[in-house]
Amino acid sequence: MVQRSTQYWLRLLLLVAGVALLIWVTPVTLPLLLALVLTVILLPVVNGIQDYTRKRVGLKWFPRSLAILPAFLLVALATVVIIQYIIVPFLVEFTKLLNNLPILINQLLHVWKETQAQYALVLPPEINGLIGSTLNKIGNYSVDLAQRGIFAIVSLATTLLQLLLVPIMTFYLLKDGRILKQRMVSIFSEPIASHLDEIVNQVHHTMGGYLRGQLVLATNMFCIISVVAYIFDLPYPLVLALLAGIAEWIPIIGPIAAALPAIILAALSSGTLALQVMITYMVIQLIDGQIIMPKIMGRVIKLHPLVIITVIFIGGYLYGIIGMMTAVPITAILQIVINKLWYFNQYYKKDGAL
Repeated sequence: MVQRSTQYWLRLLLLVAGVALLIWVTPVTLPLLLALVLTVILLPVVNGIQDYTRKRVGLKWFPRSLAILPAFLLVALATVVIIQYIIVPFLVEFTKLLNNLPILINQLLHVWKETQAQYALVLPPEINGLIGSTLNKIGNYSVDLAQRGIFAIVSLATTLLQLLLVPIMTFYLLKDGRILKQRMVSIFSEPIASHLDEIVNQVHHTMGGYLRGQLVLATNMFCIISVVAYIFDLPYPLVLALLAGIAEWIPIIGPIAAALPAIILAALSSGTLALQVMITYMVIQLIDGQIIMPKIMGRVIKLHPLVIITVIFIGGYLYGIIGMMTAVPITAILQIVINKLWYFNQYYKKDGAL
């Protein structure tokens, strides 16, 4: 049996206490999580800049701190562009949508009654009442959801001081992240340290690929739906496009949720337009789900579709929308950890420890 020194247990205790403290102190947890996400996304950019200047340009002295600055400038530029050309127009459209929502619900009820009369649809009174109450509930829920979103924005603004920590934390994670990882891993002896380092690298690779892939998919869907909305002259095109981009982070269920508002808004104009929009969304989602997404995410998320569907519903049941959005990456990380634990003895035997 391997004897552990007092120093080992003290280091391990301090590591566990530090992680528990970060989880317990919520004001620090949120900025740290955002900093970790930004670090994972920007790390290839920083590494690429540093490698290019050292190998191609020949500046062997080029420090990592200078390589981080262009990445930060890129993020700042992207933030300004997004706020000016997407967020501000979106808020204007979203406010108009909230003000017109009761009118839109009444129009939808009127269209439904006209459709019944045109095609001689005779439904039991209970069904008609259920449809009417469902539409009213949709309107009330949309208003409630919008109010919660506004309150969340106000709450986020009040925690701006916390968010100011994000760029500082991101800078030091990009600069000294490898050193911090090695120090934490060095607490353990070999071969555990090597296996733990491998797990951390695999998790980093998976999360980095997932986040960057989802950003590409979401941006791609935002641009496509923007064009589609303007082609079909749908109202509130930025709202529909941003909804489609956000829904891209929710596998399977997200595309359906993004298509319904567009189809409903199109139905207010004509049934033909609604059918055209529905077919267009179906074709886009078919191409996205069968061609684009597998090429971008296929090498990163190696989960069976049945597992993905199951964890999405479990995440949604436990934590709502946030649970649905985070279910797949968390499951992918657990798969890596469980795989290493499951074959732990084989790794030991391979290294000659058993």
